[in-house]
Amino acid sequence: MKVTVLQPSYFTEGQPSEVIADFLLKELSSVEENELIVLPEYSNAGGVSTVEEEKKALPRAKEMLLFASNIAKEKRAYVSINVLEERNGKIKNSTYLYNREGKVAFIYNKQHLPPSEVKLGVEPEEKCNCICDLDGMRFAFMTCYDVYFNEQIEYIAMKKPDIIIVPGYQRGERTDIIVAQAKLLAFRTNAFVLRSSFSMGTKERGGNTMIVAPNGEALANLEDRVGKISIQIDPKEKYMRPAGYGQGLVRNDDFINNGIRKEAFKE
Repeated sequence: MKVTVLQPSYFTEGQPSEVIADFLLKELSSVEENELIVLPEYSNAGGVSTVEEEKKALPRAKEMLLFASNIAKEKRAYVSINVLEERNGKIKNSTYLYNREGKVAFIYNKQHLPPSEVKLGVEPEEKCNCICDLDGMRFAFMTCYDVYFNEQIEYIAMKKPDIIIVPGYQRGERTDIIVAQAKLLAFRTNAFVLRSSFSMGTKERGGNTMIVAPNGEALANLEDRVGKISIQIDPKEKYMRPAGYGQGLVRNDDFINNGIRKEAFKE
C-alpha cells in the first residue's frame, strides 16, 4: 500500500494555525485510493504556543475532522489526523483513524502529557487504548511525548502491530534524538513507523517527518523540508534475524520478547 506523511512549516505569517491547517487540508485532498496518509500533531492548532491561542483553535477541529472523513470516503483512503479538541466537555489530544468509508475506525487519546498540555487542561484516559485492527492490519498509536516512555513501547511490542502512527510536534528536540527514537521504536516492535511533524527550518531541531521500516531503516525522511513523502510498503513485512549465532531465523520482536525477565528487576 502507499503511505504518505506530511510536514508543514511551523513558522508562518498571519494566522499560523489557519495557514498550517489550510496547507494540511490541501495536501490531504491529493490522497489516492487505498492510500494511508498521516497528518502531524495539532493539525488544527499548529504554530501557536499560548493557552489562549490554542483554545481559540479548538473549534477548527470539527471542520478538519469532517473534511478528513469526507476525503477518506470520496477517495476510498485511510486518513489519520491529530487534533486538539473539546470532546464530551473535556480537552483532548486526539488522533483519529478514518476507514475507506469515511467512518471513524479508532480514536487514540494521547497518554503522556507534557507540562504545556497539563497547563492547557488536556486530559488523558485512565487506561491507555492504543491498538486498532482494521482491514487485516494492526495499527498502534503514539503521540509526540509518548515516544519517550518505554512502558507504552513495550505494551505495543507485545501486541505485534504492523504500523505505528506517530503524530509529532517535538519542536525543541535534537534531530538525532528524534531519528533514534523512531528507528528504535520500529526495530523493537517490528513494525513500520509513520511519523508526521513540523519543520522548524533547521537541521538541528524538530522536523524529521519519516517512514521507518521494521528493521529500523529510515526509508524516507523529510528532515527540515516542507512537504510530503510517499512510498509503497507491504504492511505485513517483518524483520527476521538469527535466533542466535548459527541458528535459524526468528522475528526480531520475538527474539527480544523471549528473553524478557521482568521479575528479575522488581524491587
